[in-house]
Amino acid sequence: MMLAALVFCLIVGGWLAVQQYRQSTATLPDDNPRQGACSLWFVGSSSMHRWTSLGQDMAPWTTHNRGIDNATFADLLPRFANAKDDPRPAAIILYAGENDIANGTPVRTVIRELAHFLDLRSRMMGDVPVLILSMKPSPTRWSSFRDQQLFNAAAQRLIPHARRAYYADIAGPLLKDGRLGHNYHPDGVHMNPAGYRIWAGVVRRRLGEILPADSLRGCAP
Repeated sequence: MMLAALVFCLIVGGWLAVQQYRQSTATLPDDNPRQGACSLWFVGSSSMHRWTSLGQDMAPWTTHNRGIDNATFADLLPRFANAKDDPRPAAIILYAGENDIANGTPVRTVIRELAHFLDLRSRMMGDVPVLILSMKPSPTRWSSFRDQQLFNAAAQRLIPHARRAYYADIAGPLLKDGRLGHNYHPDGVHMNPAGYRIWAGVVRRRLGEILPADSLRGCAP
């Protein structure tokens, strides 16, 4: 019995060690092998991961969907840190924190994680700009909307203290007279094609405002 228990512990311990190693070395997924001066990273949780029309919606930019289904900041931060040797993009578009808040994480903690992400960016990539998307309201998570608004306000207060960080409001365009439009997947959380077209329009406009003309030349229509 003792021998069997020892073997079991060795097997479980070895499996846990392998899983820990995989987690420590994992990087962000990337759906596009193409690189170049017009590359954009779209980093975040499932709302980013499930933007399957991203390449078409953002053409002629070279888009890299680096979102992770159901991700929280705790999932994204170590993977982002492991992407330090990847070719640098023209900009990073970030949508993260919604799952954290839905899971009950306090807004102040989520903002600290956002600040950590921005600090990592600066240490890894220097002045590569980060466009932070506001948290979106959604039918299934309407009870979180107040905390999402608190996060959006706090993110805007944080941005002036960070290098080349910018804010884009996607919440406002999704609301009509304070009510949600028909821009959602049947699950009531993620966007449908109409919702992602709204996202694309906001991102395009903000990139046009924050990126220098030489970065936009040949990348934006």
